[in-house]
Amino acid sequence: MLRLITVLTLVLAIKVVAAFAVPTNDKPSGRTIESAETSSANDNSSISRAEDAGLIMNDSSQAKVVARWQLRSNNLRWIFRGIFSELYHNIALRQFNRMRRIIKHDSIKNGQFCRQYPRNEIAIVTGATGGIGSCIAHQLADKGYDVVIAARDAIRGKQLVDEIRERLAQTPLCKSYANDDATSFPDISFVEYHADDPQSALKLALFVEKLIQPGIDINRRLSVLINNAGIMGRSKQLTMTVNLIGPALLTFALLPLMSGASSEVSNENSNHCSFCGPRATVINVGSSAHLRATKVIDEEIPFGENESYIRALPNVDDKDLSTYAQSKLALMQFSTLLRRSLSESSPPIQIYDAHPGLVWTPLLRNHIGCRATAFLHQTGLAKLIYKTPEEGAQAILATLDFSLKPLISKGKDRQQQQTYFVNGRPDGFATPESRDHVAALELWRHVIAPEVRGVIKLPDAYAL
Repeated sequence: MLRLITVLTLVLAIKVVAAFAVPTNDKPSGRTIESAETSSANDNSSISRAEDAGLIMNDSSQAKVVARWQLRSNNLRWIFRGIFSELYHNIALRQFNRMRRIIKHDSIKNGQFCRQYPRNEIAIVTGATGGIGSCIAHQLADKGYDVVIAARDAIRGKQLVDEIRERLAQTPLCKSYANDDATSFPDISFVEYHADDPQSALKLALFVEKLIQPGIDINRRLSVLINNAGIMGRSKQLTMTVNLIGPALLTFALLPLMSGASSEVSNENSNHCSFCGPRATVINVGSSAHLRATKVIDEEIPFGENESYIRALPNVDDKDLSTYAQSKLALMQFSTLLRRSLSESSPPIQIYDAHPGLVWTPLLRNHIGCRATAFLHQTGLAKLIYKTPEEGAQAILATLDFSLKPLISKGKDRQQQQTYFVNGRPDGFATPESRDHVAALELWRHVIAPEVRGVIKLPDAYAL
């Protein structure tokens, strides 16, 4: 039965690919161009007739044709290297991986989930009141992190805090902490955070600074930042602001607190932390949609040298999700900038991109609409094709376990290399554009810098 479903899914996907692969009249055949060139050699007047007839393209028309075929090529890349592999993982491999996790996971005790001892480390999750974000918050609490939930919905945020606290009180410590105080729990808090509001990032940083300042808990440190908040299908300006500028500004606001983390783990804490380590970690939640984008800056959109590219974007809805794809590529290029500039930091701060795969989230359901959502749910395809938010959160948090491994392996410094997690594995396919340092510098100069400069004090490496 599973094989039959897999084959039917692949057939459907092939039909989608075929739709993208069918050539159109946008790209002229060699015969047409050749006949025009022959005509132009014999009689200059035929050039004008050929141009009028559309047989010879000017530079602008050629650029448009190239852009269209590049978009089609990117869509094929996205389908083959993104959608196909994610469908294969969800349909064919998910059950096996699920059983393996249950067998190997340290947080299972006699068939019941258990929690780790509080570790005095702070983890921040943005967009954490629903979907993958709320599950990440739950699972971080299970790992013993003091969780800061940063999201727009204050009512839902406070409800989530109560839910996590109540569940922690009912969850026993793992057997490795049998001699520890079972009444000790990690701290769970909520801060209202709007990714499109620069002041919101500063307020969040101030809140965290108070949590780690001496006198409250001298050993507490900010160890994890997960930039999970994002939108799709909204206006192009808002999409780029929330998906790129929000994470960039928040990361810069928190870097001084993360770099101040202790480079040594105390003996007391190390006994309680099977995952403890001296390094802070930033995880930028990505998407396979970045495979659709070749570049972030559209050359056809005019903007001045010192002007913000985002403000020049048309204020229309991103119906085809092209700006969403560009924003996810931009976020990965921002990660490239951070890795380069923080490679000499001490203690080291690690930067990772992580894509959870195809996940059945409220963000996705809101975009595809009620009709498609009802169809997928009623037919059972939603459970077959998509991960649950809990599984998506596990895929993101697999990055944390990996981040605590030795930085230098086989003579290579992992801190300076791009490591792109897909479906919880560090071998995901990322485009060359996502790690192009020259393109990342252009992104900084024309997209990020005009939005963040003057709002927050930037590190010296970013004084461009």
